[in-house]
Amino acid sequence: MARMKTFFIYFLLVVAFFLFSQVMIYIAINTTYEYKSVEVKTVIPMQIEVQATSINGFAKGKVSNSSESEIENQYIKIECYSKHNVLMGTKYIKIDKIGAKEEKEFEVHFNFNKVDRAVVDIVDEATIEEQNVTEEEKVSDPERGLAAMLTALILLWYI
Repeated sequence: MARMKTFFIYFLLVVAFFLFSQVMIYIAINTTYEYKSVEVKTVIPMQIEVQATSINGFAKGKVSNSSESEIENQYIKIECYSKHNVLMGTKYIKIDKIGAKEEKEFEVHFNFNKVDRAVVDIVDEATIEEQNVTEEEKVSDPERGLAAMLTALILLWYI
């Protein structure tokens, strides 16, 4: 019985260490995001904030339609630049339909290195087709949380 009690204590210590390390990793990663400057080049009212680390980031905000007509088949274009004005990449967010006097929230994740500022504009679908935009630029970069954690656990098991 004493041996089972010892194994149970070891098990609890391993689980507690795992939970503690996951919390500390989450805190460490999320405190490294910094707000970046944003330049909005559109007449449509927009609130946007861009946060980035040295390897990735995200942009989130709201688009307000203050006019009496609907906005359809438009894209929010977010260009990310380094501090030397080098274009690091572009992301597009589709605006399906925003009615008159309505708002729409959006969020996009990107994996661009050393982003210093972002330029936001609204472009139409014809412009997108002319520029031969790929589907990867239209969607957020995937989150790797669960897959990375499972891979790390499997590697730890075999070490």
